[in-house]
Amino acid sequence: MSARIIIKSGGRASWAIRAAAAAAVVALLLWIPTRGSDSLIDTCTTAAMLMAAAMSLNLLLGYTGQISLGHSAFFGIGVYTTAIAVTRWGWSPFVTLPVAFAVAFVVGLLVSLPALRIKGVYLALVTLALGLVFPAFIKWPKIEWLTNGSRGLDQTGFKFSKDNPTYELFGWNPWGNLRGQNVKPFYFWVGVLMVVFVYLVCRGVVKSRVGRSLVAIRDNSTAAAVMGVNLAVTKGIVFGLSAAMCALPGSLSAIRTGTVTPDSALLTVAGSITFLVIMVVGGSGSLWGPVMGAIVYQFIIERTGDWSDPDKIPGAVRPLFSWSDVAPGGGIFAMALILLMFFAPFGIVGLWHKLVAKVVTVVPKPAGTTSLVREETAPAES
Repeated sequence: MSARIIIKSGGRASWAIRAAAAAAVVALLLWIPTRGSDSLIDTCTTAAMLMAAAMSLNLLLGYTGQISLGHSAFFGIGVYTTAIAVTRWGWSPFVTLPVAFAVAFVVGLLVSLPALRIKGVYLALVTLALGLVFPAFIKWPKIEWLTNGSRGLDQTGFKFSKDNPTYELFGWNPWGNLRGQNVKPFYFWVGVLMVVFVYLVCRGVVKSRVGRSLVAIRDNSTAAAVMGVNLAVTKGIVFGLSAAMCALPGSLSAIRTGTVTPDSALLTVAGSITFLVIMVVGGSGSLWGPVMGAIVYQFIIERTGDWSDPDKIPGAVRPLFSWSDVAPGGGIFAMALILLMFFAPFGIVGLWHKLVAKVVTVVPKPAGTTSLVREETAPAES
């Protein structure tokens, strides 16, 4: 069946749809910290952290085709860079964000060196080893004076007190009470800004000439090398950039919770698997895929968090999940992943595009349209 609606890319209808979508997103972002409950704000902040981590992995795996099962280590680098700098040296938590970015970038470059000669399952094993070693490294007795070993570090975030100033926009305060009573909206906005930054970086890379090189490497590295793509430099920089962006949500985690330990779930290999599954469910190789995947993942985890009690499970699905003594959120998400691989292999975003294409067709601008119009409207030379 052919699409019923035809929209020209760059036309008025196209821009109207984009403006309406942007307005809806902005309205939602303003409503959550001002009208939403504390639990909703916490959920959205956690989702923002997962979005940023999954987007960083998507740049590496979705666009370059380099498999990584060790991004939990880069997340942990962000956690411990912030925690150590705040607790040991008294730095401001905000100052630690670019430092964590730089440290993770350097570590990512070093990890990318073996990636230049190996690929596929062998690269997955190398990065998996990184994810397994990191928690053990944090507990290493020789650096316990710095990381505090398995006991972790406390007071790693902001120290809010009654003397903190309040910031208002024309009499309106969307940040919460920074004097220690309710700071959840503040962390929510930090998470939103972090997601916007990571998204813009990923979009800038993907839409540039470098992005076309990444896709060429993913599809056929030999052909990309023949066409002049420097495989070593491109892979190294992208690996380092992906690691650096994954450290940012780690820093936010340390700032937000105020306590870090090496046994936290997102610092282990389970964290790497979580980032990977979120990216795949949302749609790998898509800028919006990790965003949608993180929203769905966090929604399922939150809604099923108390299902370890059979009485809290809705009656319609109680026979399926009442036998478990733990919350089945992870299992439900895994089943959703399996179903998507059968019915929507390109994830939620790919499924959305497929459904919309049955109703709406977007006609791209013909190549060279702008230059032709300029030539036709230019005054004739005398």
